[in-house]
Amino acid sequence: MITLRGERGVVLLVALIMLLLVTIMGVVAASQVQNNLKVVYNAEARSAARNAALTAIQEAIATPGFLEGEQAFSFGCNGSSYTRCLDLTGDGVENDIVIELSRPACISASPLRNSQLNALTDPEDASCFTPGLYSLCAEALWEVTALARDTATGAKVRVRQGLQTRTTVNLLASACSG
Repeated sequence: MITLRGERGVVLLVALIMLLLVTIMGVVAASQVQNNLKVVYNAEARSAARNAALTAIQEAIATPGFLEGEQAFSFGCNGSSYTRCLDLTGDGVENDIVIELSRPACISASPLRNSQLNALTDPEDASCFTPGLYSLCAEALWEVTALARDTATGAKVRVRQGLQTRTTVNLLASACSG
């Protein structure tokens, strides 16, 4: 009888140890799942912020007067025409992602040579053509930076975009004065 009691105690002890190990494995697995969900959520928030920044840059490029430094958005937010707020949750309040655009900075400008133009088939090129080495037109290279912040997650993304525009030589100094 003494042996049976000892065996029953060993079985109980082994069962408790096995239960403890299974519980620890479950807790570790649940913790890993939670961490993986956080990583995915952060990656999605960064992706949404990046897409919002790129969309804001495209919207600003289409806004008249953007390269002249007048305004980036027809409808800005937070009292600035260079700030755009978006509603991603559908609650009707545009505060989920805030994008701040820099004013366009002229990186370089150079006059176009007549040999670079296709004056016979392109009306825009034809209007630039003038006798001599250089035409009446020039190419200007601009840089714009957008900083997008997701207010819910705190994710931040900075996007730099280059733009090339054609201007006249007469406007070259004012187009690239800064």
